[in-house]
Amino acid sequence: MRAREVGALAPTMKFGKLLRATVDARMATWRDYVLDYKRLKQRIAELQMQGAAGRISIEEGSSSFTEALDVEVAKVNDFYSDRIEEAVIIQHALRQQVDALLAQPHALEARTGTQRSIVACHFNLLMLQNYVALNFTGVVKILKKFDKKFAGAGLRAEYINAIVALPFYQCQSLGQLVETAEELFAALEACGGGGGGAGGEQTQQGGGQTQQQEAVVSY
Repeated sequence: MRAREVGALAPTMKFGKLLRATVDARMATWRDYVLDYKRLKQRIAELQMQGAAGRISIEEGSSSFTEALDVEVAKVNDFYSDRIEEAVIIQHALRQQVDALLAQPHALEARTGTQRSIVACHFNLLMLQNYVALNFTGVVKILKKFDKKFAGAGLRAEYINAIVALPFYQCQSLGQLVETAEELFAALEACGGGGGGAGGEQTQQGGGQTQQQEAVVSY
């Protein structure tokens, strides 16, 4: 899940700030679909105050926090599933274009346009990988924070075991789609196309390449 990669970006920065900074820099249009880490932290503080006042037990606090976290995880999972569905449709259309171009290899302008679309699709899929890693890291960290505030709750392991079947956790389809995008680009390149590779370093960084940003399919 790349939790280590996300945490390694800024080891001295608190995760909440890192989350906001990463979202604003890399996926600003997806901001509303990212785990609301700040709200979950606030919920922990509220429950901790209620527990300190003797109004709730550890079990009641765990149940209440689980409900709040379920809402956020469902939001992330639904967004991920929608993006995967869109990518499948886009890649189906791209495969049809590639097959037609392989049968007519001298259509240079059409081939270049299709290559740009493949690069855009690949770029968005890599961004979705970052989205998954960032949100999964958020889930792990907020559960760790809850267990720290509610000693003996042991919620983290229980909750992670409960979400292992979710598409956003397993992430299998995403990896397959990335591979397909690279295969489609390679097929066109083999028949005489040029341009930046769909699996190349420039696309993976995705941090300000004008050509890629212009070509990005609107997710």
